[in-house]
Amino acid sequence: MKQLFISLILVLLSASLFSQSTDTTFIIKSEPFGKERKVYVHLPERYLENPKDSFGVIYFLDGQGTEYWNNGKSIVDYLVWSYQIMPVICVGIHSDDRGSEFVPLDENLDAGHEDNFGRAHLLQKHINEEIFPLIERHFRTTAFRALIGHSRGGAFVAETLFSDKKDMFNAYIGISPGMHYINRQILNRAEKMIQGGDRFHKFYFCTHGTVGALEKYFKPQVDFLDSLFSAHPNPTIEWSKKEISATSHWGCVAPSLTLGLLKMNRAYQADQYLIDLWAEKKDVNLKQSLENYSANQFRKLNYYLPVDGPNLRYYAEQQAEYDNHGIAIQLHSLALAKGLKDYRSFTNLAWSYRSLKQNEKALEYYKKALEYLETNKAEMSPERHESRVKHVKKKIRELEN
Repeated sequence: MKQLFISLILVLLSASLFSQSTDTTFIIKSEPFGKERKVYVHLPERYLENPKDSFGVIYFLDGQGTEYWNNGKSIVDYLVWSYQIMPVICVGIHSDDRGSEFVPLDENLDAGHEDNFGRAHLLQKHINEEIFPLIERHFRTTAFRALIGHSRGGAFVAETLFSDKKDMFNAYIGISPGMHYINRQILNRAEKMIQGGDRFHKFYFCTHGTVGALEKYFKPQVDFLDSLFSAHPNPTIEWSKKEISATSHWGCVAPSLTLGLLKMNRAYQADQYLIDLWAEKKDVNLKQSLENYSANQFRKLNYYLPVDGPNLRYYAEQQAEYDNHGIAIQLHSLALAKGLKDYRSFTNLAWSYRSLKQNEKALEYYKKALEYLETNKAEMSPERHESRVKHVKKKIRELEN
């Protein structure tokens, strides 16, 4: 294979309301298309702040659509920043001719026939053999990949899932997808695979709006898939659809992205919603609940991402705000077991133990916080260090007296 990386032409630091993120544009020479192609990469703040961590990858079709790409990566940024989804980076796939690149060859025509203009197979080859290696070579990534497509891009999403290329991605999201092309060829293949009980091990989510001619045309296509999955339950796919009411073909994009990403994350990782559900049960063992959930989802999807320390701590802090300090302690303890041992974790644990009137344990963790401050003094400003030491010593005196 030829050297794929031609040039890194832009590194732009763009400040948002909440974070500092990085955007990069690559130009690569594509063998399937016989020309140069652009690939956009967006790194969230969390990627830059955690140089030892690896991130999943969300691949957006229609990267050439500036407003669409900016909207998508901003939504991902916010959800990663607020601990709502797993740590991911975004890749925007630039298309020169989405009219042909997103639809397959007509199975009833010879590949060289003048009317057989579908080039989805070339785009799949471009992604699999050129973009994937590029991303893996230049960035810290996990094995997790998701594909998101809107409108005709949703046709490419379905064309890839319902084919022998389905293992290119773990998760598929189709926003107001048009899957009717070539006499419903994509839907016909989907019907055959679903009725035949094919093993997918995938997450698949589709949406549509309710306003305008396009949504009235695309809704029955999504409903057709839903009827197939209802009639032929498949334990190896996590399928769901959502009608985004009072939205048009364009208005449904942002809410679909947010909802789809949240649902996708929940399929592959326990989130705050599940933690809250489990916490309602008396005497719940969260460690066991997390293990059971991960085993079930792995059987279905062949992939699962354990909740990391920062997310566990965030969920613990939320439980403490509800005065569920026993649950908070369980979550903090799980975060500590993953190596998250710092000032914030120790003081939060101390607060929860003190709230439960377990003052000896509270004192233990305040002292750990003090030890941490002394050991890591050089990593913070003198003012912050002094303020934190003063705060912890005050809490220790209160407990000792």
